[in-house]
Amino acid sequence: MVVHNPNNWHWVDKNCLPWSKQYLDEKLLPVSLAQDGYDIHVVSIKSLTGDCDVTQRKGKIRCIYDMKLEFEVEYKEGDATSLFTVTIPELFHDQDEDEYIFNVSGTGDSEHRTKVTKLFVPVVRTTLMKFQPDLLASHDEQLKHSTNPN
Repeated sequence: MVVHNPNNWHWVDKNCLPWSKQYLDEKLLPVSLAQDGYDIHVVSIKSLTGDCDVTQRKGKIRCIYDMKLEFEVEYKEGDATSLFTVTIPELFHDQDEDEYIFNVSGTGDSEHRTKVTKLFVPVVRTTLMKFQPDLLASHDEQLKHSTNPN
């Protein structure tokens, strides 16, 4: 297939939701926090839905995404174990770090939930802040077509 897009002027779009699922599996599953006799870690990514696109126009790469992320977190302290579902209802492209909303639900102990919310969520937030730059870096060259006639 020949793509005629002189100087990368025209719109080129790529659906990156599958890439996003793989990325979050790789980056969120290893996230953990162990201190003061307890351990909190991500057990699984339950779902990732919505849209995630990388676009190129006039030689500039941009991303547009609006996704909902749900993942499961396990809290262990001694013999006590609690499971929580963490939902981020809106994970979007022009979101500042302090705009992330984390809803923590589950039947676990309220003290455990508080530790997940106050201590573990900031660790997850730090990981999520790397998503957009990594998304752009991963797809930058794929969307630009060589303008070199050779």
